[in-house]
Amino acid sequence: MMAVKMAVNKIHASESKEAENHTVDESIYICIPVTEMFGNEDTPTEDDYVENVGSPYKLIDGLPSAMDIRKRKSYAMSFSNTTNNAEWVYEILNRETLVDNCKKLKSFGNDYQKGHLAAAANHRWCREANHDTNLFSNIIPQHKKLNQGMWKKLENHCRKIQKKGNCNVHVYTGPLYLTETNDELIRVHNPININRLGGKVIPTHLFKVMIVENEDGTVGEPECYVIPNKEPKSKNLDDYSGYTIEDIEKFSGLTFIQRHPNANLRDCIKMVTLQGKVENGESYNVDIRQVSITLRTAQGIEIAN
Repeated sequence: MMAVKMAVNKIHASESKEAENHTVDESIYICIPVTEMFGNEDTPTEDDYVENVGSPYKLIDGLPSAMDIRKRKSYAMSFSNTTNNAEWVYEILNRETLVDNCKKLKSFGNDYQKGHLAAAANHRWCREANHDTNLFSNIIPQHKKLNQGMWKKLENHCRKIQKKGNCNVHVYTGPLYLTETNDELIRVHNPININRLGGKVIPTHLFKVMIVENEDGTVGEPECYVIPNKEPKSKNLDDYSGYTIEDIEKFSGLTFIQRHPNANLRDCIKMVTLQGKVENGESYNVDIRQVSITLRTAQGIEIAN
């Protein structure tokens, strides 16, 4: 009996020591569509991996939703045939992607203008990338007073963040279909009966999520905005901020974050290049020198799905 008791105590001591040495991963993992944007041709090697970065937020290869994924020259999206609008559009702002190599296009519009989800001004590094922002799938009916004012201010704010910090700014943008009850915004799960214009459902609101990836690999708390799709009552951008990424998930039905992904995660810096042509037809490449993502490893090195 004494031998059994000593064996049990030894097991408990071993378990306690293991628990003491185990570090709980409290990071919040934000999905970005790395594979859809940049492909998976270059499998990471051991040289690509870095010491795990201590950051409350991290980036992981994944999708907020997987309906009709479309890849353009320098952005990606999920498109809904029910609303004829994108569910989300993803773009990455980098010092080199914000280079202006294109002539400006003429403006257009009525009460509702053609609002861009991936901002046209963010994709002027080559003609094809700029052209892609004018595709039907990237356009939503947007109130002209919003488009010309607060929305433009918000897009400028995204670019200013990149230029000020010389960092990668990952940007999600999309339409919302909400109703207000007792001063609370409630998601409309079936927006098919909301008014349409040009075959598209008119969003009641728009969202934008900015995720700053610093040069040291740390990722800041997402900066989230929700703006009604009408003439803005306030000219102060802060009046439309203060939302969390969980709020955006609730309003949109999308899934942006993972709190406790499966084990065997390692941080990796992925070097990527986008290729295009400028006005004179010459080839032009932009290098996104650092995308710090967490990859799942199992029986070798592979990108997480």
